[in-house]
Amino acid sequence: MTFEDQEPRVLEREGCPLHYWLVGDATRPLVVLTHGAGLDHRMWRDNVEALAEHHRVLLWDVRGHGLSRPMGTRFTVETVIDDMVALLDAIGAPPAVHVGQSMGGNLAQELVRRHPDRVRALVLVDCACNTAALSWMERLGVWLTPAMLRLYPYGALLRHSAQSISALESVRGYCQDAMSRLEKHETLDVMMAVLGCMRDEPDARIPKPFVLVRGALSRAGSIAKQGPAWARRDPSCRVDVVIADANHCVNMDAPRAFNDAVRSFLATLA
Repeated sequence: MTFEDQEPRVLEREGCPLHYWLVGDATRPLVVLTHGAGLDHRMWRDNVEALAEHHRVLLWDVRGHGLSRPMGTRFTVETVIDDMVALLDAIGAPPAVHVGQSMGGNLAQELVRRHPDRVRALVLVDCACNTAALSWMERLGVWLTPAMLRLYPYGALLRHSAQSISALESVRGYCQDAMSRLEKHETLDVMMAVLGCMRDEPDARIPKPFVLVRGALSRAGSIAKQGPAWARRDPSCRVDVVIADANHCVNMDAPRAFNDAVRSFLATLA
């Protein structure tokens, strides 16, 4: 039986029914999977079984995404971090390895900053560094983003986003379907919350071991440019893995290579 055959568990939080799934032996170390903006738990469908061989796996739909609707209270980083902690408390979780794709990686960085005791290690999947110094062009982009998003026709925004983040048509179709479940104002709130994670703190370091995993075809934001420099400057970074023939949704575009990279890192924590 796969996780998709299970009935999800539900935790009610501030007007939102947080849906989550637990897979694997409860006595094994915990791995938490957090999806990217606009997506949901389905993005991990090709990864859960491999990761659950030696770990317990928790995957969930972040507030407002997937089955975790209605959104309830407005989407903010503070609210979602509180959701994560409440979810970990609900299952009595020990410090866990947090695997986050894109927005999920930004949230994982915020979690370890605010609650380092809840984190054993991080796998940051095609996500930006929350504390990297921004160039003037990047600062301008952040400043212009709200107005640009409000003016962009929503259907076109979803189509363009889905086309740009995967190398596979099947994955693009899933992405557009998942993103279309959010209303435009909800998507704007999510995107602005993620941008709000960015702080110019180039001397900051992550206090837990982590690995970067990204697709060679990804052109999302400054991720490709940041990766090598981030890996060099933070001694907690074990490796910067670049997977060929994969885009921003690297775990879906190249699941076997992704699973191998994550399991190799997990083995070093034993």
